[in-house]
Amino acid sequence: MLDREETLRSKAPDAVIQELWGIFIAYNLVRLEMERIADELHLPPTRISFVTALTRIVDTWAWIAVASPGTIPKHLLDLRHRIKRLILPPRRPHRSYPRAVKIKMSNYPRNRRSPSGDSLK
Repeated sequence: MLDREETLRSKAPDAVIQELWGIFIAYNLVRLEMERIADELHLPPTRISFVTALTRIVDTWAWIAVASPGTIPKHLLDLRHRIKRLILPPRRPHRSYPRAVKIKMSNYPRNRRSPSGDSLK
């Protein structure tokens, strides 16, 4: 969630556990907000991008940290409206081209005949 491979900075086992719980809670809070927004729009939660929602929430909380406490509800409503505008298109019900294994290419040139019967290399 921090766009890095090494997200755990703690060295003590108890601190690592605390950090993991913090990540789990943050993940579930973002998913909960996505579910609430999807319920308001009568859509499945999978139509909201997790990465986009997480980015918007992090940006909003950075601004809320310096805002006056009386404006926090207004900022949170604005956050929901901004996330609602970023709904993903519905998924296709099935693939139009089913998966298939392609023929392995050879490292050697192929002899092909032209329509006139000449051999080409």
